Amino acid sequence: MKKLLATIISIVTLLFLGACSSCPKGECCFKSQPKLTKDMFYKDGKFDQDAAKQAYFDMMEKLGYPISDNLRKNMWVTDFALGDFPNVGMAGIFWAHENKNGVFGHEIILLPNQMLVEHWHVAGLGLPAKNECWQARAGKTYCFGEEGEDASKYPNVKVPESQKKFITVNKVACADAKEGNVVWLNRLEARHYQIAGPEGAVVTEYGAFHSNDNNRFTNPKVGF
Repeated sequence: MKKLLATIISIVTLLFLGACSSCPKGECCFKSQPKLTKDMFYKDGKFDQDAAKQAYFDMMEKLGYPISDNLRKNMWVTDFALGDFPNVGMAGIFWAHENKNGVFGHEIILLPNQMLVEHWHVAGLGLPAKNECWQARAGKTYCFGEEGEDASKYPNVKVPESQKKFITVNKVACADAKEGNVVWLNRLEARHYQIAGPEGAVVTEYGAFHSNDNNRFTNPKVGF
């Protein structure tokens, strides 16, 4: 009888917790994540950067991503001046950004299902168009561009309503921390954007040194 009871307990445990083996720190997937809403991040119509930073730090802790003193001090956040931060925005830190030898290293940090807006990079100011690639360090991100699988294969990855009319590319490749794969921009000046998976994502970007003045956005209202 004791042996039977132990077997039943094991089965129940697997049913409720086994599916959560991929959750960081043993957290259970069936526990619903708190929904992020606009009123959490805007005060009197202004973007609350402190609240945004804390949301990213909370997410990184859940993902088990180490938050260094450098990251906590120098991480920046943006809602791209669009007023839709839970759906459209990012955090970042430049690990290296110098033009003498053209070195650039950057972390892109996205909340669950958050979108980094569609954009591309052009040559200018004596610099070539930026080349880049992405490697997820925690969570996963869907990298949209001109090459990859058709977006219809990922029905749960949704472009926010506020950005749908500004989308021009719909092929996707997934950068997944569990796989450690690297997704490359297929060509210089190709348009691209990212949408994080349901756990969020921390993504290392390797790229050529560039200037933000050479960034272009399909949404004319973007501020960055």
